[in-house]
Amino acid sequence: MRFWKILIILLSGIGLISCTDEPPESFQWRLQSQASDSSIDFQELKKLADQVRLMTNGRLNITLYPGGAITGGANIYNAVKEGRVEMGNGWPNWWVGQHPAWAVMNAGPYGFMNLDASIMFFLDGEGTALANELSLPDGVIWRPAWWAGMEFGLLSKEKISGLDDLNGKRVRIGPGLPGKALEEASDAYTFPTVASEIRPALENGDLDAVEWTTAGGAWNLGLHDISQFAIVPAVWQPSVLSDFLINQTAFETLPADLQAILESALRSYTLTTTMKAKKADFSAFSQFQNADVEITTWSSDDLLRWRKASEKVLQHYADRDLMSRRIIDQKKQFKLRYDNYYQWFGPYDK
Repeated sequence: MRFWKILIILLSGIGLISCTDEPPESFQWRLQSQASDSSIDFQELKKLADQVRLMTNGRLNITLYPGGAITGGANIYNAVKEGRVEMGNGWPNWWVGQHPAWAVMNAGPYGFMNLDASIMFFLDGEGTALANELSLPDGVIWRPAWWAGMEFGLLSKEKISGLDDLNGKRVRIGPGLPGKALEEASDAYTFPTVASEIRPALENGDLDAVEWTTAGGAWNLGLHDISQFAIVPAVWQPSVLSDFLINQTAFETLPADLQAILESALRSYTLTTTMKAKKADFSAFSQFQNADVEITTWSSDDLLRWRKASEKVLQHYADRDLMSRRIIDQKKQFKLRYDNYYQWFGPYDK
């Protein structure tokens, strides 16, 4: 009899535990990207979301939005800051309206000339810490997204043979250091038009020339259909990177295991997308060459003008803002170490 009483008590306890054992909480996030839904980086974001959903057993679900779906351009930062979306994906120099130092966070002329230097600086150097000094006061966590590396160049309906041909022209280029350097070097007018507005603006003559990321990005946007000429490379951004913005409150609400899974998935996306996108650029550039697009390069005199313009603009940023000076100095110090190493261990086949 006593045995049955004990068994009943135990079973009652198990029933009580099972009734009070609530399922783990799930989280629904929105990620506003700068990219078009057909681009490689957006397709890789879909894989990231699927992997996070699988690894968290459905506890963290990220819904993706292509450029302009909820908001776009520089407003992505405010959307993350205000909690209208939990994550954003853009380009560091787009956030210059938040703080002037964002203008020099991304690549600039004659800065990191190879994407691996920028990767090291941000993944295992001072870059990410510096970026978070800018973003965390706004309740935004910053992470590198992927590296486009050397961008393509300028596409136009009328031939541009050098900087003199850009005098007075209206050029789509990113804000911050890239745009300021182009203005200083050529006396062009620059506009940081978002992706969805680039093609129509070039078609109707509101823009005379356009840069949009790399060969792959420009081809994906269909710019070869309306541009018969290109001048390369993109001197203004030799090692450009994209970034992730994460709402700090939303991130800190996640349990520790979900935070770790998200961080790991972002790092995987960063390296995978960088390599896949750059490989796709090889194919896209061949497509440009095989299309009716005449491709030319900058002259040695133009490159010298680019260098002088870049140095002048960098000095302007350094003089006006202490944080900008810190970023510029940290990049120069790392570049010096990088260049010193590769003087001894660089390619020897050219």
